[in-house]
Amino acid sequence: MYYEITQDGAGFLPSESARMDVDGLYIRTLSIAYCLAGASGVLLINGSAALSPFSIIKQVPLVGTPHMLKILQRHEEETAAATAVKKLFTREFPTLKITHESTAADTLLLHTDGNFCTDPAQIAQAEFSIITPPEREKRLAINTLNNLFPPLKFLDVHVDMQFNGEAYLQMPTLQLSQREMKTLANSQSTPSPYKTALKQGLCMGLFNITPRFTNLTKKPANNSAQLEGSPDTK
Repeated sequence: MYYEITQDGAGFLPSESARMDVDGLYIRTLSIAYCLAGASGVLLINGSAALSPFSIIKQVPLVGTPHMLKILQRHEEETAAATAVKKLFTREFPTLKITHESTAADTLLLHTDGNFCTDPAQIAQAEFSIITPPEREKRLAINTLNNLFPPLKFLDVHVDMQFNGEAYLQMPTLQLSQREMKTLANSQSTPSPYKTALKQGLCMGLFNITPRFTNLTKKPANNSAQLEGSPDTK
């Protein structure tokens, strides 16, 4: 079985696993992927231009002593992100082998041996054995909002650890409240994409989830005038 990792998420394949049915990991929509191999296993990160390089390097303890970082990039707009990650890893691990390649593929398999597969025929054969995360669309919506609205005190998007080699892990939480995201959306020169994401989150009931960070933006004085779960997106 191949376990899907959605955008801004990560999956880990330990060197020694109790499960024999894990054949690898799968990315359905590829922008940029990072594969970090080490003594303890292989980590795949389904990245984006907004994903924090510091959040990526914080995952290193999972793989033990790292010996290889592979970067596979599809879009030119991810070049700056890839460069920042390479610079950070080179500084922290001077002897680490790093490869950086471009691809036209939009889907990806990572086998348990740490090798990428972008061949359409092989991926098509694997499609019948792909497992998707529980509540996949809700997870995607949460990570989309966290990507659009990073907390002002952190200014980055964090890796969502999704699969540990045995099972899918707990759903991530929103980093800001609905009201804080509305404030940020209204401050944008082009607020439409932000408001569309907020409407989607509202329709999926995401704002019943307690945000990870709060009070990072100035709230209106009258907090009772608008309920957090109301559909106002103005």
